[in-house]
This record gives sequence, structure tokens and C-alpha cells, in this order.
Amino acid sequence: MKKEASFIIGIFLVLVVSGCVQQPKKLTKVNIAFQSWVGYGPFYLGQEKGFFKDEGIDLIFVDEQSDGGRRDAFKAGMLDCEAGTIDLLVSKKSQDTPIVAVLEIDRSFGGDAVVVNKEIKNLEDLIGKKIVFSRDNVGEAFIAYLFYKNGLSLKDITIVSCSPEDVASSFLNEDAVAVVTWEPWVSKALSKPGAYILISSKEAPGIIIDTLNVREQLVKNNPELVKALMRAWFRSVGYYKKHPEEANRIIAKYFNISPEAYSRSVNSLRWTEYKEQINFGKSGKWQEAFDIITKIKFENGRITKKPEANSSINTMLIQQIYENSQ
Repeated sequence: MKKEASFIIGIFLVLVVSGCVQQPKKLTKVNIAFQSWVGYGPFYLGQEKGFFKDEGIDLIFVDEQSDGGRRDAFKAGMLDCEAGTIDLLVSKKSQDTPIVAVLEIDRSFGGDAVVVNKEIKNLEDLIGKKIVFSRDNVGEAFIAYLFYKNGLSLKDITIVSCSPEDVASSFLNEDAVAVVTWEPWVSKALSKPGAYILISSKEAPGIIIDTLNVREQLVKNNPELVKALMRAWFRSVGYYKKHPEEANRIIAKYFNISPEAYSRSVNSLRWTEYKEQINFGKSGKWQEAFDIITKIKFENGRITKKPEANSSINTMLIQQIYENSQ
């Protein structure tokens, strides 16, 4: 009996050593690129906490701040996905970029703003003045939307264009009376003596929406991988909400700010829960924002053709992400 027991134990040890017991599953590399926006912080959180690895994904961050660079990478089949605002999705789709939005990341709720000098009292006061923002980016989309709603034209202002990360510095150093930007640069712009927020996305909700955009071929050929990516995102957001102090410490270093500063900055956005997104998809809220931005961009000559919302936003995949999941 002792010999038989020893033999069984020996066989078990051989099986363990030889790898016949369950091994960690092989990870699939997925790369993602996005601009510096605090709302994307849960991607970093999910990477460090292993949520993406749990879904079989090795998430690789690509530092490509240029929207044009991301567009070209998608067209070359070199980029798998990105996080970005709907206005950037409109611009890319108007140039036949093969991507589709699959979920909502967040909605700006004060994180984007028009910061002005103290002598500016309303939007009409900006007419004939210099305003700093990044062309073909969310800053331009936001001010264009505000002007459109108030019957004003961008043709009647002087645009000082620079990269998104430099707009606040330009506002501080030049004679522009206003800047349109987002956090963490809104806070930087407010350091100018007398500067204040004229209007923010809190007063215009539902127009600045960040989405996860995925290469169309990846959605078509490997929808299960895309659904795994989406599940990991929702898990990351859920973890942040349950453990905000730990999450702030993890994420803040990626933005070179303190955990306290990161915590304050995300008060100006709303991460959208999974159950809410199902309703948004069914109600067409994403398409409404897409269509109004398309109309404004086309009328302002920023795009030469109007992309269709139905072919740019996939509202069905999110309904299926927990089917057959482990």
C-alpha cells in the first residue's frame, strides 16, 4: 500500500511539473492609443490590477497624441483601438477610417470648458477676439457647438491653434482672451490672474462623449476579444468606484499629478455603467450626438462628407458582452 501510495504521489508530481495541470492562458496583444484625458484612467487601473489579463488580453499603450496619427495607424491596420471623443470619431469616419465605436467611456460634466479673461462676460464678447484651442479636436467641437446653439459663427473670431497639451500655456503667455480645453489643462488655464470658466460641459451635457473605438476588422473577425476588452473596462470602472483612494494612487502617476488632484479632476466627468449603456444604445443617444456634431462640422467646412451614425456606432455588441463569458 505504501508503494502504491508513493507511486500515485510520484505520478501527480510529474503531472504538475510537466504542465499537465491547468496553465495560465496565453494572452492576446491588443494595442490602444488615446490623448491625455483623465477619463481614460481606468485603462491604467485595469492594467495594473490584472483585469485585462484575466480576460486574456495583454493591453499595450501606444503614445500617439495626434488624431491624424491614430487615423493613419488604423488605416494601415497597425492600431487595434483608441479612446476618443465623438467629434474625433466623426472626423475619422468622414475620411473612411475603418473603425467603429462599441461603448461609451465617459461623458464630460464640467471637464471641458471655455476659460476667459475677466472682461469677457458672455459668448458674444468673444466675437472679434483671439481664442486658443486645438483645431479638429474636442476644443473646437465644443466651441463650435456653443456658437451654433447661440447663432454665432467661428468665422467671426481669430483662432490661435496649437497642440492640445499647449493650449493652456498659450492662453497664459499670449494675448488671447479665451481658451477652450479640458482637464487637467482647465485648471492650468485658471491660474491666469482673473481667469474664470465662462461655460463648461456641465452646462452642455451630452455633447462631449468619449467612446471606445475598435478597428472594424477586429470586431468582425474576433468579436469575443472585443467583448473581453469591454468587460475588463467595466470591471475597472467598478473597481474605481468601490476603491477610489487606491485607484487614485495607481492612476495619478500616469498623469503626473497627485492622487488628490486626480480625484478632483474626475469629479467633472461621469463614467457610464454597463446597464446605463444598454439603454443609451437602445435610445439612440450616441447617434444624436454624432449627428449634431456631423452637421456642425460639415457646415463649418471641417469635413467634406457626412458619415452615417449607423455604420459608425455598434450598439449591439454591448448587449452580448456577458454571454458565454467565464
